[in-house]
Amino acid sequence: MNDNNISIGEPTAPRYEFRTFGRDFKLQLELMEQFTQPVPEDLQIRVFNEVYIVSKNTDEVNIKVKNSLLDIKKLINTNNNLEQWDSVAKYKFPLNQETLLNEILPLLKADIPILEHNEFGVKEFLSITKRHKDLIPITVQKKRNAYIVNYTICEFAEVIIGNDYLYTIAVESVDSDEVINTAEQLGMNSFKNINYVQAIKRVTGLTSDAFTN
Repeated sequence: MNDNNISIGEPTAPRYEFRTFGRDFKLQLELMEQFTQPVPEDLQIRVFNEVYIVSKNTDEVNIKVKNSLLDIKKLINTNNNLEQWDSVAKYKFPLNQETLLNEILPLLKADIPILEHNEFGVKEFLSITKRHKDLIPITVQKKRNAYIVNYTICEFAEVIIGNDYLYTIAVESVDSDEVINTAEQLGMNSFKNINYVQAIKRVTGLTSDAFTN
């Protein structure tokens, strides 16, 4: 899909993604810088401070508190070692009890607790997740560098998950073939596809799986 109008912000359609995490991606960064098309200056480097809510019971839901919103994405497809994620919803705080019990916690496959209040701001919501036996809230800080290679959105980012410092690289597009071809060009095709939920589970010890390097 050769669309010259590449959007680096929120996707308008589900994108296929190849992402991985590790300690050294110098070669991939050099190749992104070599092959990139011009990227608007205000989108070249972006910094985020978010809180992810990870469930012990699923890797298929990405839920985070971002800019005072609860941002939810769901894995809808896997194809050729790629993952396709779709935006489910963005909720403004405070959350009401019905939304929390009937929509958010079921997505996380988490047990339904007894709640005493009808509305929950950010602090109250995070307090619930800290006490919940199935959930782990964790702060993730990101410094994201954006590139455009072969009509795909590429990223090199410095990431702090809790207290663990990592790098992540990614290629995204609505066209799966574009992602596969660009990942190969950038020397990523031998790496594991690791999403943010899986990376957090590695850092927190919920899984013993290794990072890419």
